[in-house]
Amino acid sequence: MSKLRRAIDKIGTAVLNIWPDWGRVYVKSRLSITKKMDYSRGDIVLDVSSPLEYSVRARSCAKEPEMIYWIENLFQKGDVFFDVGANVGAYALVAAKYHQGGVKVYTFEPSFLNFAQLCRNIALNNCSGTVIALNVALSDKTNLETLNYNNLTAGGALHALGEALDYKKEAFTPVFKQAVLSYRMDNLIAQFGLPSPQHIKLDVDGIEYEILQGASKTFSSPELKSVFIEILDDDRRIMDYLSEKGFKVHKRFPIDIPGQNVANYIFSRA
Repeated sequence: MSKLRRAIDKIGTAVLNIWPDWGRVYVKSRLSITKKMDYSRGDIVLDVSSPLEYSVRARSCAKEPEMIYWIENLFQKGDVFFDVGANVGAYALVAAKYHQGGVKVYTFEPSFLNFAQLCRNIALNNCSGTVIALNVALSDKTNLETLNYNNLTAGGALHALGEALDYKKEAFTPVFKQAVLSYRMDNLIAQFGLPSPQHIKLDVDGIEYEILQGASKTFSSPELKSVFIEILDDDRRIMDYLSEKGFKVHKRFPIDIPGQNVANYIFSRA
């Protein structure tokens, strides 16, 4: 943080601290900040309640252009898209806007902070008929699980379901623990009559394989056409699983993370 921003933050905090409680509550209730997302083919606005949403989530297209390529080029009218680890909904909204409501999007986001922002963003962009928000986690078990928070920032990530292990499988101390409903994808589809997806995005910071284990029937279905997933190149479990289910690498996009051989992959049915 720059010296100027630190000074502004210090002055702003001091001013707010001398206000009576009712004044601060009133300001908070009336304060609404939105920012246009960096999507050139449609107007998408995000509700912004944290610096992370302002500087990162609102720039989601620049952050992962390969995701935009996938949504625009492999999706077709009438398809169903499962956005697993939707965060505040940036890519779900791109799918809804680009395909003009022709693609049905189901978003899965267990974090209470991100889920609230996800719902606000769906409402802001008039996408409630196209984007369905589900406040559940997906894994290899259908039961009550613990979501371990790495941070309490809207738009934040790197949380862990089950054990408090990061994406490198290293232990961390959670700042908060939340009980969440966790489903096997196959069970969720069967129990609630969800449509079978044609496209699935997995962005879950370390439990990708567990989710795949809970979705064997879904991934075996010829209706599933493509999968977008961020993985370590040496994770043979995921590569072998998808190969066994009939998928091949469509495109690979390396990610610049020092010391790690990580990439975004698009898999398509062979």
